[in-house]
Amino acid sequence: MFRDNSSRDTDRGQAYTLEGFISAMIVLMALLFAMQSVVITPTTGGLADRTVQSQIQQEAQDALVVAAMDDEGDLSEMIRYWDEDEDEFYNATESSTAPGSYNATNNTELYNEFALGEILSDRFTERGLSYNVELVYQNESGEFDSENSTYLVYQGESEAVVASYTVTLFETDDLKAPASSETVDGADSYPVPRATDSSSAVYNVVEVRIAVW
Repeated sequence: MFRDNSSRDTDRGQAYTLEGFISAMIVLMALLFAMQSVVITPTTGGLADRTVQSQIQQEAQDALVVAAMDDEGDLSEMIRYWDEDEDEFYNATESSTAPGSYNATNNTELYNEFALGEILSDRFTERGLSYNVELVYQNESGEFDSENSTYLVYQGESEAVVASYTVTLFETDDLKAPASSETVDGADSYPVPRATDSSSAVYNVVEVRIAVW
């Protein structure tokens, strides 16, 4: 008897077709997985795109405005949350680069007590973005200088977007850390010095700067 070669060729062709289909599906699934991995990584591509930069800057500016008007823990109280006994912001995260500052995780006093800390964590930390909050104060000539500053939040040196809001401190403003009894003018270790003469009720003007990357 003769073997049916046409039937065997048909079976072999079907096997090749099925194998090719499976291979194509594997490649497609791998490609989709790779594309999805790119999408879910928040910092892919950085903040180089100007549209993204504008959006992030607006979010940072909005965060400052909302925090400045918050009834409980506004910006002025936040920058006065200084522990005179420990020479640091109250319960600050230990940092050799910026001692006395927070790292801005959800476990810090900044997040628990102040609107700005909560907003920045929800808006930026959860999206994989980093940020610093720097307090730049005036010198005796009334000028802002980045050399005259201290960090409230420190996460690194890089920055792509900056937003700021100005806060005026008065000589009678109290430090807000628990058990603190000093005013900003009476505290020895408060990192923002007086920039005016003793006849002025204004102690200093501080620019709260948020740098995001």
